[in-house]
Amino acid sequence: MLARLKTFGIVLLLAAVAGMPISVGVATWLDHQSLRKEWTAIGPACPVVAAPSPAALGAKPPPPFTYRGARFAYQIGDVECVAAPEKNLFDSSNYTVCQFDAAGAVAVTKGGRTTIFEPGIGHGATVTVRKGQVSCAIMGAGRFHGPTVGRQLQAAKDREARPR
Repeated sequence: MLARLKTFGIVLLLAAVAGMPISVGVATWLDHQSLRKEWTAIGPACPVVAAPSPAALGAKPPPPFTYRGARFAYQIGDVECVAAPEKNLFDSSNYTVCQFDAAGAVAVTKGGRTTIFEPGIGHGATVTVRKGQVSCAIMGAGRFHGPTVGRQLQAAKDREARPR
């Protein structure tokens, strides 16, 4: 009886040890799915212009910045960027996604080519740089701007919704 109990204990221990990499793999995959969902561009394409209109120019625009090989210049508001994972489970590469809360105009330079998007004053924009191609989508009303701000807004809504 004691030998069977020891054997059962050893088998249980080995199963637990073998299950650890599987649980880490599943958790990583779920995290990638969540990250990709949060940063997926939803909305109509941003208009592409030759130069920003005077209305879209900020009085004191933030300094341009470079993120993962792409240079971004925007006129108004805030930005949050992430390296989003590709959809393929076996592809470990990432692509660049930046969300602007009210950019007015966004200039993106990648591979020596500059594209200027003008989502408009008060409209958020999601800019994606994927495999050398730059795209922009105007964010819908009520869409959060980046996971950090989104979590803060959701926490505030949850606090307000709690019964007192």
